[in-house]
Amino acid sequence: MAWKIIMPKLGMSMTEGKVVEWLVDEGERVEEGQTILRIESDKIEYEIEAPCSGVLAKILIMPSEEPIPVGQTLALIANKGEELSPGDLVSKPLETVSGTTQKELIIERHQVSDKLKASPAARKLAQAKGINLSGVKGTGPGGRITREDVEAFWEAQGKEEIAEGKESLTLGAIIPMSRRRKIISQRLGTSYSTIPHIYLFTEIDAHELQALRTKFLLRIPELSYNDILVKIVTFSIAQFPLFNATLEGDKIRILKEINIGLAVATDEGLIVPVIKGVPDKSLSDIVIERASLVQKALDNKLAFSEVEGGTFTISNLGMYGVDYFTAIINPPQTAILSVGRIRERPWVTRGELTIRPIMTLGLAADHRIVDGALAASFLSDIKEKLENNLPSISWV
Repeated sequence: MAWKIIMPKLGMSMTEGKVVEWLVDEGERVEEGQTILRIESDKIEYEIEAPCSGVLAKILIMPSEEPIPVGQTLALIANKGEELSPGDLVSKPLETVSGTTQKELIIERHQVSDKLKASPAARKLAQAKGINLSGVKGTGPGGRITREDVEAFWEAQGKEEIAEGKESLTLGAIIPMSRRRKIISQRLGTSYSTIPHIYLFTEIDAHELQALRTKFLLRIPELSYNDILVKIVTFSIAQFPLFNATLEGDKIRILKEINIGLAVATDEGLIVPVIKGVPDKSLSDIVIERASLVQKALDNKLAFSEVEGGTFTISNLGMYGVDYFTAIINPPQTAILSVGRIRERPWVTRGELTIRPIMTLGLAADHRIVDGALAASFLSDIKEKLENNLPSISWV
């Protein structure tokens, strides 16, 4: 009996995915737990392992930009010499594969396979070193790329990074988008063109914020301003629940859980890991989880469950010397908070001119869900908490 490799449902919101790369050729032996396939949702890439040992008897869906519904059969694993039934040879529903017939699918598969033949070991090494296999000359049978070919290519280049989409950034160059960049382009392009953004900004005296961080640093060495902001924003959302909502047709759904996403810049582009259930977490819990998620993001090891379910996002560019900026809402959320750097500036306090640490916060909100006055009240509440309420808040 053949085992079916299907497009998995990696999270509650996932309805379809794309086949990125097969790491094993049709007809090759696979072992249970071996990584055989890379897929992509609208948020993250994911590796699929073989559910059993056997032969990859049939690949039904080859890598393409065509979205494949969750549950559709991608390939079959069978025992060596086992005959497949005619029904197994079709990936249903066929209409999701651009209406191609079984014969056309087989022709397309061979055409793609002939373009680039590489052993699983070669693919794995190339992925680890960020090498684009299209630039590697194969010396194996039929021009197949071997592990030794990849190693020789790596040595010949003499570079630390040779990655797909990392061509020389020179004037006049044409740079192909990486898969991550395509996802970012699609999601943010849709957000900016379909959501009527309203933008508000406010300056805050960050003296209390700095003092609180200094107070906790000995006990929580990795504490960042973002960790404190995650907790403060959560308190404000509890008072202004429309900022924890999503639009569903002509209805507004206020979500039960408050899950805060943190925008993280990586070599592959922007990604937003999510800290879930923030109201139930202490400041120490948030610090530990944030540090883990950010490191996973930088290492490209985030699970789908760690990037889905966000209800509000924080984007901080202060570490790059940015004073303020406009952020794009992360759909289907209602709002995003942008955070600028803290810098010493002249500031009037109780009629006296002093030098204070000032930080600018920006709020982008969906005008279909909230009006300007409510957005202003929400941002003012965050400001009030950061300037005057930090000492009275329980952080455990």
